[in-house]
Amino acid sequence: MSGVSPLVRPLSTDDVDALQPLDGNYARRNGCEEIVDDSSLSFYARSGHAFVLERSGEVRGFLLGQAVWDGRRPTLLVRRVVASDQVEREALLEAVTKSAFDAGVYDLLVELPDADSACESALASCGYAPRGSRLFGRVLGTRSRLDAKTAE
Repeated sequence: MSGVSPLVRPLSTDDVDALQPLDGNYARRNGCEEIVDDSSLSFYARSGHAFVLERSGEVRGFLLGQAVWDGRRPTLLVRRVVASDQVEREALLEAVTKSAFDAGVYDLLVELPDADSACESALASCGYAPRGSRLFGRVLGTRSRLDAKTAE
């Protein structure tokens, strides 16, 4: 299957059934939460910066990105890059880089779990570099108890 070129297309809300197992596997491997569900895909499908990767008609990866504004300039934030190999990761990163450029968004950030070294390699080959910052999080309210149970 590696000889077949990947097809990258815009994400659709109809992709939820194909993407949930990929996202679940990624989340378990990398120690992060699953983020694919009906509502998240509805949001990302409208962003213009979310893509699905197919090979031979089979969904094999995806990228979820969105433009954010901090009052100074727009930034494209990529929340998830899931793919089977380097070629697929690079194809998804090239697609989101083009979509950002076409939208006039020139600052791109990729949120990447520490455990995802394979994607780190693809990012480097596509011209992305670490920014030297760390991300801290806190969950408030009843959801924090649900997240604690999930981690057990």
